[in-house]
Amino acid sequence: MIDPKALLERAAQLADQAKGEEDASIRERLLRMAEHYRDLAAHEAWANENPPSVAALTSALGSRPH
Repeated sequence: MIDPKALLERAAQLADQAKGEEDASIRERLLRMAEHYRDLAAHEAWANENPPSVAALTSALGSRPH
């Protein structure tokens, strides 16, 4: 698992880099990347708070069609 704080720090770095970018297409790409890192951080935070249970894993693995 990745530390959500590290992902948020990287998102902030990308957003700051975008502020200084003169090329609009590069600036937009940096901002999209920053948003992606924020989404990943939210997902990782949720996953840390809601680990899968053994029952859920067994159910998921047992429900495959034969």
